[in-house]
Amino acid sequence: MGTFFKTLKLGMVAVAALVGISAASTAQVLTVDDERVEREAAAYKDFNLQTNELRQSILQRRQMVTRGGAIEQQLADLEKRKAIIGNDKYEEEKKKLEQTYVRFQQELAQLEYVFDQLRQEAMVQVERARQPVIRSLLAERNAQVIMMKRLLLGSAAGIDVTTQFIEKLDAELPNVTLNLPKAGDAPAAEQPAQQ
Repeated sequence: MGTFFKTLKLGMVAVAALVGISAASTAQVLTVDDERVEREAAAYKDFNLQTNELRQSILQRRQMVTRGGAIEQQLADLEKRKAIIGNDKYEEEKKKLEQTYVRFQQELAQLEYVFDQLRQEAMVQVERARQPVIRSLLAERNAQVIMMKRLLLGSAAGIDVTTQFIEKLDAELPNVTLNLPKAGDAPAAEQPAQQ
């Protein structure tokens, strides 16, 4: 009885696939290389330029708090000097480094949150600009579907409209408007004192 249902399910899947293939064969499909769009479209470049300083601050914090990072190395150096500087001084400096580590972790989380919010703002703007571009390309090419190129195993020549997509998107949205934090709102990129 169980094999009957498995065979029936398999047959239904095959019929659905055949129906889908026959419907798709009559549809005009276009492709867009979304990775190229993210590299070359003006809005994406503008987002990267506007958030470069924020990304650098995030990278600095990560380098400080990651395993083997600057703070961990300073703790190791402090451990080596423990006999020279004495126990009281060692504990004091260790506590300062641990506090710095916690502060950098908190700042990193805050910066990553701000960056994610900015990315969401930009993506909403890009998505709003993409919709008219997609409709325009579909109408111009008399097509029904535009697919991301990375989802395809292969494609025929002449269906890639990435260049036209980028040109139209650049005309629709040459830059993004972001609510960047003011200089005092974001944590400063400072280094802990070397011991």
